[in-house]
Amino acid sequence: MGKYSVINLGNIGKPTAEIVNNFVNKISNALGWIVTPKNVNSSIIEANKSIIEEISKRKDINPIERGAIVSNYKKIIKQYKNQKDIISLATEYLTPKAKPESISDDWISFFFDKVKDVTEDDMKIYWSQILAGEFNEPNTYTKQLLHTMSIMDSKIANRFIKIRSSCFYSPPHLYAFMYRTNGENIKNVKKYDKMKIYIGDLRELDSLGLIQYRFSDFHTLVIKNKVFYYGNKIIRLNTDIRSIALGNVALSSIGKQLCRIVPMQYNDNILKICLDSWEKLGYNPVVETNEDNNGILM
Repeated sequence: MGKYSVINLGNIGKPTAEIVNNFVNKISNALGWIVTPKNVNSSIIEANKSIIEEISKRKDINPIERGAIVSNYKKIIKQYKNQKDIISLATEYLTPKAKPESISDDWISFFFDKVKDVTEDDMKIYWSQILAGEFNEPNTYTKQLLHTMSIMDSKIANRFIKIRSSCFYSPPHLYAFMYRTNGENIKNVKKYDKMKIYIGDLRELDSLGLIQYRFSDFHTLVIKNKVFYYGNKIIRLNTDIRSIALGNVALSSIGKQLCRIVPMQYNDNILKICLDSWEKLGYNPVVETNEDNNGILM
């Protein structure tokens, strides 16, 4: 593409410009986009005005067809802008290890078909992180995640962030621990309700395939390494019990993928609920503070 690009590279220098150029080249080639000058914004806006005005004045096209043509044209341009916004945002998350040559054209085409109608700024950021993340580490994000994301909005994303806040890291695994129950010994429903983590939200996330939710019993899993990180806290479960109760929620494979991009918000109330529940389950948790840093990134 040389000096042409679907985004304005501005004054960024090498090797960043080379990384972004390779990134944009791969996308343009995969989609068959016609390359456009760096001043794409002003050029397209002015061109759109002229074309729309010309079509609007055409007397040889009946009003209904004329309206349909203009409406469809505006839709296509809006979709192009949405896609371009996500490409521009994604450049901020690219790393020097990005591997454009390893990304299949099929995945790129599928991705951009899903993002063409994304208008919310928050969702554009999530999508841009997925795009850059796939280029940085190929085969990280599946088409299944892209499909699920395409039917999500920022409200659903915010509900998932609450699930993300219940995740603990035990390298290399991420576990969701949520004990939203009013069982014989563990009664936490009101506590979760106060944090606005409702049963309806969990069922919705389950229907989207992001989590596996159980209403009446807990997911269990054999966990050998019973040391977990939560922010700057290190939690050790001093128990010989092999099968650990995770709680009502287990992350699905696409839920784990989504955890890589949604922001982690550590919550002392969630930590307290887990510690209390672990005590009642006989896991004997011991908490230490990691003074060296803010904890292992999850």
